[in-house]
Amino acid sequence: MITRRGFLKWGGVGAGALLLESFVFEPRFITVETVSVEINGLSPGLDGFTICQVSDVHHSPFVSLSYIEGVVEKASSLKPDLVVLTGDYIQVEKEYMAPAVKALSGIKSPRGTIAILGNHDYFTGVEYTRGVIASHGITLLENSHTIIEGKDGALCIAGTEDLLEGRPDAAASLEGVSTDVPRILLTHHPDYCEELPEGLRVDLALAGHTHGGQVRIPFSIAPVVPSRYGQKYSGGLVTLRRPGPPGPHGPTRVYVTKGVGVVDIPVRFNCPPELTLVRLRAKRSEA
Repeated sequence: MITRRGFLKWGGVGAGALLLESFVFEPRFITVETVSVEINGLSPGLDGFTICQVSDVHHSPFVSLSYIEGVVEKASSLKPDLVVLTGDYIQVEKEYMAPAVKALSGIKSPRGTIAILGNHDYFTGVEYTRGVIASHGITLLENSHTIIEGKDGALCIAGTEDLLEGRPDAAASLEGVSTDVPRILLTHHPDYCEELPEGLRVDLALAGHTHGGQVRIPFSIAPVVPSRYGQKYSGGLVTLRRPGPPGPHGPTRVYVTKGVGVVDIPVRFNCPPELTLVRLRAKRSEA
């Protein structure tokens, strides 16, 4: 029979173990989530193209530079074709920005690194952040795009400004891009995907911001998700329901990564840090 003292003793041990797991171990245990997404019109030469998404680093006293260097090493080991950084490189303090971006610029990929800004990246002064990113040879997209050329086709990577601190404009991001070219849109806050203009071709959007909630209870429910749409954007792949008839290129899909850092409270429970490896696949024609 368990006595009250025994119950309190073992309850304390369990609570201590839970605290160690949530505050010490899990926030540093980097997982890799591999996601395959079929893209209409993707050329055979780009079939299998991989993108490593790194998001929400939040360099701060709680997210050390040595931890970020571990993220960089693990991301490089995935051997992606392209790296995309989807914002929030710091928590608040300006002095953390340059070391974080310098470390992230070390991720190796043949197609280089493309970045967008998250809401926290405006806190230092956006001109400063832009300058730091440019100084490390990283392409910054702000309502703009770049084209990845393949042997027999192309892929557009577009990026918007942040929803909370900027003025995101997907239509401007994709201006001048042929509708025959597959498009990947980088947008820090997944809620912006709900505002995409009707009829605008976006095959896949990559977002972050929500951290998966950082704490997930059984059935993978996150009690707190910084999104107007709650669990919908707590993490993972979502098919967007947009107004109007479906376009000829298929629906827009949104992938929300749980990110690699922590914000506000340095805790993760049942929601470990995530590096995302997105593998693009040419959609097979149906017989």
